[in-house]
Amino acid sequence: MKKDELINILNNYSISDIIDYREIDTTNGDDYRVNIVVDKKYVLRINNDVITEERLQSVSRLCERYRSIGVLAPKLYKNKDGVYLTSYQNHVCYLSEYLDYSTEEDATSCNHKQVEKEVLKMIGIFSKKYSNYDLSDINSMWSLIDLAPLDINVDEKQENLDMLVKNLDEIGESNLAKSIVSFNEENRNEIKKVYKQLPRCVIQGDLNCANILVKDNHFIGLIDFNMAGTEVNVNYFCAETNGYISKKDFLAKSAFEFYSDWILEQNCKLAIIMKEYALNELEKGIIENYRNICMISQYPNVMAFINFLKEDKAKTLDIIRLILER
Repeated sequence: MKKDELINILNNYSISDIIDYREIDTTNGDDYRVNIVVDKKYVLRINNDVITEERLQSVSRLCERYRSIGVLAPKLYKNKDGVYLTSYQNHVCYLSEYLDYSTEEDATSCNHKQVEKEVLKMIGIFSKKYSNYDLSDINSMWSLIDLAPLDINVDEKQENLDMLVKNLDEIGESNLAKSIVSFNEENRNEIKKVYKQLPRCVIQGDLNCANILVKDNHFIGLIDFNMAGTEVNVNYFCAETNGYISKKDFLAKSAFEFYSDWILEQNCKLAIIMKEYALNELEKGIIENYRNICMISQYPNVMAFINFLKEDKAKTLDIIRLILER
């Protein structure tokens, strides 16, 4: 974008001159996203017109809630008309604060385990304080059964599971594929009985190294609230503690060792959240069903299973069977 064009947009927010700016294009298919960092003070965010004023108001309030527990989150600025949203060509844009800190992804040296522990603690604190508060009609990307904005016909985890089942069918493992389908249906049916009654929060919705701010090896804040939405707490907990499936561990360990260590790692991460957040009886009764769904159908897991089948088919099938026997 040319400087004059940028200033013309920023005039709507009473900004008449700028010194420096850089454009970051993270468009993914039909999901149009261009962020322009202005003078390390502001970020002009240009998106598809699915972003609405009501949604930005909700995001602004969500950022305030994060700040209330000591987590940095960008402020949103209103334009001269007293609203956040400004039309731009076939898109819409809004202006937010630029937080001049390194992301976990960009930090030259970062203790990722320490940061992860602090993020998990934050999840517990935030969920305890803001369960069932100021909920949004938009679901987070973790949503099961109900659809998130980018879901088509089925939620993302169902789509992932369908991909795994198709892959197993193609390599002659149809019986195991059928067992996975049954396992998925059984757990989903249990969830369907109660999920409308479960505590939930509006969350940032896209925790990853590019959106987590760090300073001196510690977690300090969050950016990028485009995926913010309402989520069932226990589903959120299970999704964020699902764990990274390491190819190195897969090759070095037996199926049982790999599975056992994976479960242990999840347990340790969940324990950090549970130090801050006490499950009610309904949550205690359903959390393992959510955990089962995450283990068998969260995207990184499914991609790992498909790739591991090429490395050691027998071991991969044994790991999947161990999940199904939970």
